[in-house]
Amino acid sequence: MIQAGLPAPYSSASSTTKPPSVLASLDTLTQSIPRRGIGNVLKRYLGLIILALTAALLALGWHNDIHSSFLSSLEEPAPEVPSSVFKRPHPIYHNRTERPIDISSQPLPLHTSTKDRLVAWAQSPGGSGEVEGELEQGGFYHINMESCANVWPSHSSDLMKNSIGLWMGLNRSTIHEHRMRLINRLYDLDQKGATQNYGSGRGIVLSAGNADTLERVLYILRMLRHVYHSKLPVQIYHFPSEKPPADSKLVQEARELGAELVEAKGSVKDEKRRKNYHLKALAIVQCPWREVLYLDSDNVPTRDPEYMFDSPPYKRLRAIFWPDFWKTAAANPVWSILGVRCRDEWEMEAGQIFIDKKYHLDAMLLSQHMLEDFKFWFNFSDGDKDIFRFAFLALRKRWGVPGRNLGVGGLPRGTQSGDFCGLTMMQYDHLGDPLFVHYNLLKQVPSGIRRGFSWGRTKQFPLFIAPKGQSESNKAEVIDATLALAQDGDDLDYEDAFDKVRGFGDVDCDMLADADDLGHARAPAAEAVRRRAATERGGRAFFHGGYVSALCIDARYDDPRPDETREEIKLLKEAEDIRLQEMWTAKGLKEGDEGWGVPENTAGDSPLGIVWDENQYEVAQWSDDPLLKDFENTIYDQGFVPSAKGF
Repeated sequence: MIQAGLPAPYSSASSTTKPPSVLASLDTLTQSIPRRGIGNVLKRYLGLIILALTAALLALGWHNDIHSSFLSSLEEPAPEVPSSVFKRPHPIYHNRTERPIDISSQPLPLHTSTKDRLVAWAQSPGGSGEVEGELEQGGFYHINMESCANVWPSHSSDLMKNSIGLWMGLNRSTIHEHRMRLINRLYDLDQKGATQNYGSGRGIVLSAGNADTLERVLYILRMLRHVYHSKLPVQIYHFPSEKPPADSKLVQEARELGAELVEAKGSVKDEKRRKNYHLKALAIVQCPWREVLYLDSDNVPTRDPEYMFDSPPYKRLRAIFWPDFWKTAAANPVWSILGVRCRDEWEMEAGQIFIDKKYHLDAMLLSQHMLEDFKFWFNFSDGDKDIFRFAFLALRKRWGVPGRNLGVGGLPRGTQSGDFCGLTMMQYDHLGDPLFVHYNLLKQVPSGIRRGFSWGRTKQFPLFIAPKGQSESNKAEVIDATLALAQDGDDLDYEDAFDKVRGFGDVDCDMLADADDLGHARAPAAEAVRRRAATERGGRAFFHGGYVSALCIDARYDDPRPDETREEIKLLKEAEDIRLQEMWTAKGLKEGDEGWGVPENTAGDSPLGIVWDENQYEVAQWSDDPLLKDFENTIYDQGFVPSAKGF
């Protein structure tokens, strides 16, 4: 039954009659939640009980915890949401498709309204409050372990160290309160028309709150204007307390380079904090452009980035996010608040964001609100970076990803603590070519970094373009196929998985998340993408140095398969060795005779062509890359100083 805007997959009956009241809407919502050992009478009147309790709480003045604005909106029936709004995944990609948690973890179509997204979120498992059959944290954790049992590396140990008290204190009631605060906040903004103020045109947004960050922004502007000849307009946001002097040479040069300095409205800098992350979301929301590229002040493009607005994943999903080195663990309570099953995927690195606010301003407003309440939300995220991903998942949105996973940009040679010293995050475009040089660690090195000793190598995964056994070199042909398929828009069904799937150049997050050993993830993908999805699970970032040398980041490759799988393969190999030796002995051969010998054992290799116990990383020299070979000299020619302090 589709009642008061509730999406059909959550309804438990087939009638389309819509009751006119909150009572019936809540009753429908409670019927959609699985129950164990509850009688029909209690089930029938649970909606009345919830409403009575809510009214009592409101009478006691607890309305700040459970705001009524969103629930009261259900008195007016919303437009029906088609039953196809939640597409069932193809069976090969999920072994469970009918549980409420699996259904609520699926994306909603791009054009779904904010209100319908909020309804889906409010009704999802994990945060429905004191409802019979609702999961507590322990139960939700066990569900999360289905997809995230082997998640690594993660920063959850650091988060738990600082936030264990809060994590342990959360239950289904408090999770419901935190979820509903966000829902009601965004609902109120949507009702006031805030989600429609998305602007027009395209532009680049940066944030710079002091002389150091503004100087770093100038390096970006000089590269964009003098080297790449970019015509995109630029705005640089700062807090009111950070307004630079009007006669500042930095300000004058920024204006000469076609950038406008803008004072952020409605927010102030927290002087006690070293980093004020909420300026990032605020700048994206307040800028006048519909289509936005946000850049951190220490993130330099390798060319004019405007072409990414026309890339297949952006045109299909209207947003592209880039990955970080870490993952979010199953034990993180944020999954319950979001009402989605844990995703085995790389977290988001928010140094660059492509977004179309016409479709995703609601997610940016939600991110802004969460970042303003950072004291709570940073218990679940290492800084601001993953707040944007959480907002997208909460609203059942998806995003495009680059054609190659995050690489590590390193010095031309090693340091005392290791033979590879990475100080830069290398981010790629949809075709796997380097696009952003995010030198976040480089700027913190106090000395020694100079022209000729800033960059030189990148440790990265190879491009996965073609199926197993085919040449990876015919990139142009694969790109043509990608562009042809991109014309089909975003309406490909999971049932098309075997004859019409997206591949290299048009990859989204669901094509990589929760991948198994065969690369089957949350959404179907071409074989080359499945090879990538299965392989990159083994990436392991780690730090070294920081005492006698710079703090460096490096990466190694570990076999990502579960221990039991590797043990089973080991036993199969041993059995195969014995069988072959017995076969040769039966033929009268002995060791040393012609024909004797156990062939190289490939029993553990993947059908996708992955040799799990081999290092999958490659080290690429910048001198061999046309986009990078002159980058260092060019940016130093623009006055680059790598070790400026600041945000």
